[in-house]
Amino acid sequence: MAKERTTLPPTGAGLMRFFDEDTRAIKVSPKGVIAMTLVLIAVEVLLHVFGPSIFG
Repeated sequence: MAKERTTLPPTGAGLMRFFDEDTRAIKVSPKGVIAMTLVLIAVEVLLHVFGPSIFG
């Protein structure tokens, strides 16, 4: 008796998609991430310079 073969539909030539675009997520541009990082670094430096005189 011959074995029946089942074939699966092709899914992008064997490539898997691990994520799809999620419309509910917050969108931040790369420039925005860099700007927020620079602001955070500036706040940290200012706290190291002026923090001991303000908080202690």
